[in-house]
Amino acid sequence: MSENKLQNQIHSARLTGNQFLYNEFKIVCKLIASGLNKKEAAEKIINENLFEYRSLKSISKHISAVWERAQYLDEHLLKTLLNEPNEVGRIINLYAILKYDLLFLEFMEEIISEKIYTHQLELSKADISNFFGTKAEQSEVVAGFKEATLKRLRLAYIEILQGSGYIAKNEEKMELSIPLAIYQISDYLKEIGEKRYAKAMLGA
Repeated sequence: MSENKLQNQIHSARLTGNQFLYNEFKIVCKLIASGLNKKEAAEKIINENLFEYRSLKSISKHISAVWERAQYLDEHLLKTLLNEPNEVGRIINLYAILKYDLLFLEFMEEIISEKIYTHQLELSKADISNFFGTKAEQSEVVAGFKEATLKRLRLAYIEILQGSGYIAKNEEKMELSIPLAIYQISDYLKEIGEKRYAKAMLGA
């Protein structure tokens, strides 16, 4: 893995099928730390059903997604993920998602970060829908998303916010809070020149 791997610069809807996936992400990171390459890790995950899925149908797709996210971690973040409590690991997973998915990064910057900065700590499903409406005016890719895709993306974004600790429940109006573990990770991100992601998480 290379430090400060470049942010993915393409808008996409790939989070519809690959949401937070923290448990899967941590399993893949453990296999990377043990020295396995992608092919070896995939074979082990499938043969031993390490993801504990009832069906093997979606394993390959999820392996590819979390493997790509793991490549954004440097050695320090990888070790921190594996050795610190899950609250910290979930924030590292969030950072990897921000690197992996440009559209979600912009959502965090333009909606979540702004709400935190201005102390308007209530998120509604309409806020997310309005974000996609604005992006559709700026991006041909987003403009081409079907309504069903937008609905699935909205659910994925809420699931990621829940998984990382920003919101407690999927309700019509959701109360935002900053997960305390972010401060531990954001300080390190600033040190290694990843200020954009620290700011997207913290709103400052």
